[in-house]
Amino acid sequence: MNKIPSKIKYLIYGLCGLIFIVLNFGLGAKLQIGLTENLQKLTDYFFGIPTNTLDYLIFATIPFFGMIYNSTRNKFKVKELITDIFTVLFFVIIVFGIGLFIMVFSARHSNPLIPDYLKAEPFDLYSTILIGIGILMPYLIIKLTKK
Repeated sequence: MNKIPSKIKYLIYGLCGLIFIVLNFGLGAKLQIGLTENLQKLTDYFFGIPTNTLDYLIFATIPFFGMIYNSTRNKFKVKELITDIFTVLFFVIIVFGIGLFIMVFSARHSNPLIPDYLKAEPFDLYSTILIGIGILMPYLIIKLTKK
């Protein structure tokens, strides 16, 4: 991270804080409700994923992890930093989508009164773990490709 200018580091830190504040104090719940409604229209399943401050905190650190991912490059370029942030975000979305697909098959209700189209997290912090795995995937791919 020594290659990244300090002004850009502080800008990324501020962006992480701003994303967390926006998600935690207003936009996060509205965004989640809109996404679950759109997913229900597409898949005919309602995914019951709770809003969690820890999820918002981890999601807000995606620019920071993109900056760390960028520090593996030889030279610093702003375009590559933005690309790396979107790469981490892309992996989070892909892993989260795979997690929702797994929920379709694993989220079975023991109560027969609960309809089959309602899918809930199989255990607490399921979404947090998926977001964390999505953040770590680019680093694992770099490590595997360097070997």
